[in-house]
Amino acid sequence: MINKILLLGILALLLLTVYAESANWLNYVEDKGGSRIYVDMESIKSTSANTIKLLKKVEPGGLSGIDSVLSEMEMDCGNSMIRYLKVTTYFNDGKSESASRDEEFRKVTVEDDDELLMELVCSLKKSK
Repeated sequence: MINKILLLGILALLLLTVYAESANWLNYVEDKGGSRIYVDMESIKSTSANTIKLLKKVEPGGLSGIDSVLSEMEMDCGNSMIRYLKVTTYFNDGKSESASRDEEFRKVTVEDDDELLMELVCSLKKSK
């Protein structure tokens, strides 16, 4: 019985290690409200000559029932455009809610919250 518990414990640790290494979150900004915004550096993949797909995570600051929001996005670096493909909200009670957005591309402006993310990701693409 003790061997079985020990084996299960080791297996659980190995699985947690694999899960933890599957994302490489870079905190690139904290907004005025205390929300922390991350990009998964491992998720950045070219989908065509000018477009890149990636994952963005927002951990809201302040009092909220939301633990984090994970967004699958696509960016068009050549035309400074962005679109959200899927958004998953994770709540503090352990529940989650996903929705496909499948938006059209929209222009990113200086006032846009995603401008800094676009600058970061597109500069990485240029440096490769």
